[in-house]
Amino acid sequence: MSKAIKLLSGIGVLVIALIIAGVAIIKTIDFNQYKGLIAEQAKAATGRDLTIAGDLDLAISLTPRISVDGVSFANAPWGSSPNMISIKHFAAEMSLMPLLSGEIKINQVILQGVEILAEKDASGKANWDFGAPAAKTPATPSEGDVVLPVVNAVSLKDVTVTYKDAQAGQQYALKLDTVDLKSGGLSAPLDLMVKGNINNQAFSVGGQLGSIGAIGGGDMFPVKLDIAALKLAIGIEGKLGVPDGAPMANLKLTVSGASLDETLAAAATLEPGLKGMDIPIKGAFKISSQMKLDGPTEISLADLDVSLGPLALTGRVAADLGGVRPAIDVALKTDTLNLDELLPKSDKPAAPAAAKPNDGRVFPGDPLPLDGLKAADAKVAFDAAQVIVQGMSITNVSVKLNLKDGRLSVDPLGAIVAGGKIDANVLLDTSKATAALKTKINAKQVDFGQILVQQGLGDMATGKVDMNVDVSGSGRSVRQLMAGLNGKTRIQIKDGRLESGALNVISTDLLNVFDSKDDKAIRCAVVQFNITKGMADTHAIVFETGGLSVIGSGSANLADETLKLRVDPRSKKANLATVAMVPVDISGTFAKPDWQIDMAGATGNVVAGAARTGAAIATMGLSLLVEKVAKETVAQTDNTDYCTPALAGKKVVPGEMKTAEAPKSQSGSGSAPPPVEKKSSNPLESIGKSLGGLFGN
Repeated sequence: MSKAIKLLSGIGVLVIALIIAGVAIIKTIDFNQYKGLIAEQAKAATGRDLTIAGDLDLAISLTPRISVDGVSFANAPWGSSPNMISIKHFAAEMSLMPLLSGEIKINQVILQGVEILAEKDASGKANWDFGAPAAKTPATPSEGDVVLPVVNAVSLKDVTVTYKDAQAGQQYALKLDTVDLKSGGLSAPLDLMVKGNINNQAFSVGGQLGSIGAIGGGDMFPVKLDIAALKLAIGIEGKLGVPDGAPMANLKLTVSGASLDETLAAAATLEPGLKGMDIPIKGAFKISSQMKLDGPTEISLADLDVSLGPLALTGRVAADLGGVRPAIDVALKTDTLNLDELLPKSDKPAAPAAAKPNDGRVFPGDPLPLDGLKAADAKVAFDAAQVIVQGMSITNVSVKLNLKDGRLSVDPLGAIVAGGKIDANVLLDTSKATAALKTKINAKQVDFGQILVQQGLGDMATGKVDMNVDVSGSGRSVRQLMAGLNGKTRIQIKDGRLESGALNVISTDLLNVFDSKDDKAIRCAVVQFNITKGMADTHAIVFETGGLSVIGSGSANLADETLKLRVDPRSKKANLATVAMVPVDISGTFAKPDWQIDMAGATGNVVAGAARTGAAIATMGLSLLVEKVAKETVAQTDNTDYCTPALAGKKVVPGEMKTAEAPKSQSGSGSAPPPVEKKSSNPLESIGKSLGGLFGN
C-alpha cells in the first residue's frame, strides 16, 4: 500500500511539475507573432484584410483570459467606409477544470466599441458577399465530437450596426447601448437585457429564455419577454422551439400603446412611406391573443381581444399557408361599431382624384380587379350587436363571407334597420374568364320615418318600406355586368304620410291645397322594374295620396345608359285640380338626363304652369310634379285606384286601371276649393323658390 501511495504521489508531483512547466513555457510565448498568420488566414478565406492593431494578451490561470484591442476587418472596395467591422476591445475568459469532464465553459465574453457596416450598392451587390470559399474536404466527426460550450455571461457595450441600401434608398442605424446575457449552465435559463435605439427610436428587451441546452437541442423552451419599442409595450410569454425541425410556438401576446398616431410617427422613421399617413382611429389601444404556430405554414390567433379607441373586437384569426393558395379563417364580434367615431369627418379638403377620361358614362368600363379573388381562400364571419353610421343605428348585424377557388359568397348578410329586417346574399364567381354575379336583397317594414328622424329630417314623412332586389349578370367590368343584367327590383310603401316639411320642399303651394289628413296620407308608393338583358322596363311606378296620383311608365337601358320615361301626375280632388298636372317625358342619359313637357292641349296659364312643373322636375328630381298655376285652370280629377293593382304586383298602365270611388270632401259635398294666392307665371322665379325650399331658404 505504501508503495502505491508513493507511486501516486510521484505521479501527482510529476503532473504538477508538467503543468508548472507548461504554464512557464506558455508565458514565454509571444502570441503576437501569430497576428500575421491570423490575418493571412482571414484574407485567404474572405479576400479582405484583417488588422489587429493591439497586442494579443493571454493571462494564464485556472480561468485563462485572452484580450485584444483594435481589431478591424476591411470593407468591400466599393464600400462607403474603409472598414466593415471594427472592435475597440475584445476579451474572453474560460475555466480549465471543466475540460477534464469534457465540458467547455466560457465564463465571460466582452465586446466594447463595436461598429458593423452592412451595405448594398446601386446594383444590389452586398458587402458581406465574399465569393465562393475554397473547397475543403469535410471532416467526418465521430459520435460525441460536438460539444456545446456553456457561456455564463456575454456583455456588449456601445455596439453600432448600420445598414445602407443604395438600390432601395434606405438606411438604418442600430445602436446597442447595453446587451447583457447571463446563464448558470446548459440547463439553466438565460436572462437577457438589451437597450438601444434604431434610427434614434429607443427600444428595450428584457426577460428570460430557456436554457442553452434546450435552445440548441431543438426542444420547446420557455420564453418570457417584455419589449418596449415604437411607443409600444409588447409582452411575450409561453413556449417555442423547433422540435423535429418544425417551428412550433404557443405564446400569449399583448401589444398596447397610448396613441396609434404616436406609434405611426415612430414607425415612419423606419419606413418613410408611412410619413404623413392619418389614422382615423384615435386614443389608446390594446391587443391580446394566444398565438399558436404549428409548423412553418399554420398560424392562429385565438382568444383575440382588440381595443382600438372606441372599437372593441373579440374573436379569432387563423391562416394556413401550405396549400395551393393561402387559406384564411376569421371570426370577429363586437357590441358596438360606431363608424361615425372611428371615421370622423376631416376638416382637411379631400385630395383631388386623378383625372380620368370622361366618356359620358356612369357605369365604369375599367376591368374589375378580379384576379385578387383567386389569390387566396377565406372564411370571414362578422357579428355586431349595433353598427352606427351617419347617425343611423343598425342592429343584429351578421355577415358571413366565403371565398373558395375564386367564388366569393356573402351569405347571409343580415341586419335590423329602423325596426325592419334586411337579408341579402351575393355570389360573385370569378373562376371563369367572365365573372358572374347574383344578388338578392330583401327588406321588410323598414321605418323610413325613423331614419329621417335620425338624419334630422323628422318633419318630412313617416311610414315603412319593403324592398326586393333579385338580379344577375356577367361581365368583366361594371358596365358589362349592367349591360347583361336580368331580374327585378321593387320598392313598396303602404300607409305612410307626408309631413309639412316634405310638402314645403316639393312646393309651398301644396301646404294650401293639401287641406286634409287624407290628402297627406301616402296610400302607396311602388317602383318596380323588370330587367331583361340590360333593359329595365317599368312594371309599376305609382305614388298615390288621398289627393293625387303620380304614374310612371317607360324604360331605362342599362347597356347604353339611356332613359325613356314618362311621369304622369293626376289629381283626385277638385281643389288639387288647380295644380298643373302635366305629363313630363324624361330622356337623355343617366349622366345627363333631359326632360320635356307634353304641351298638347295646354293653353294660357297652363303653359306657364307646365313650364314651372318641368323646372321642378329638373331641379327637384322626385318633386311629384306639382307647381300651382292660375286658378282659372280647368278642374279635372282622376279617381282611378292605382294602388290595389300595384301592391298586388300587377303591371300598372295609366288610363287602363279600375276607377276608385271619389273621396269624400272634408268640407262637404260640392264645396268650392279654398281660395289660393295667385303666383307669378315667371318659371325662373318658380325654379328659384323650389331650390330655396330644397336648401331650407
